[in-house]
Amino acid sequence: MDNFFVNNKDESNQAFSIENQQNQIKNHYENIFEEALIEIKKEINKFRPENPCKSCNIKNCNISDKNTTANYPSACPYRDWQIKFLSFLTVEYKEQLKKDYNQIMSKKDNYNCTRCGACCKLAISEYSYDQLKQRASRGDKFSKDFVSVFVPYESENKAREANKEYFDNLNSLIEDKVYYYYCPKVKNNECSDYENRPDICKDFPHNPLKILPPSCYFNNWKEEVSHDARRLKAKVDIIDFYKHKLG
Repeated sequence: MDNFFVNNKDESNQAFSIENQQNQIKNHYENIFEEALIEIKKEINKFRPENPCKSCNIKNCNISDKNTTANYPSACPYRDWQIKFLSFLTVEYKEQLKKDYNQIMSKKDNYNCTRCGACCKLAISEYSYDQLKQRASRGDKFSKDFVSVFVPYESENKAREANKEYFDNLNSLIEDKVYYYYCPKVKNNECSDYENRPDICKDFPHNPLKILPPSCYFNNWKEEVSHDARRLKAKVDIIDFYKHKLG
């Protein structure tokens, strides 16, 4: 194991401050959401019936706006339309989104870890250590991997010492309670058990929309896939809205 966590600094990484990452996620999201909505509505309209009201026997339905979320009677062709497009979005279309996600993640292979060690020295979770262990005991693989590597800091001050900039900015951006962890197997920026590291380490980072430490070279991957990742997230959110509204 040759200096796996040695930090090969790249000056371009200085552009990836926490604030810049947060702004990148937020900027133009409204336009991206509208773009995603237009794409999905094109798919929805493929199932839309043509003028079924002319031959409809349902009386006094009082629905003047034939939109995607109207409360149609059970025998109405428009209700059948809702069922069809919802089934399509949650099955066939969702499979295409999985392919899009895999393509986004595959682009990460074009970038190599520069061994800054930030992900090992300061990891966060919405769950406490006891909660993570409980989730792991119930078969949650991510939690199982997490507790196999990380242990909680004794205090938030200790966590802050590990990476002051990353800690302070995360603490200011995240409103909910989070817990801070570190890997005790890392000494002097070297992993003492690299060959046996779990998938949580091998696959980091796991999400192109999550905030990464400024020193992490995978910020370059995040920047490359930013638009596609946000559009994919918007599509998933739109489908979840329809599931909640019509399911």
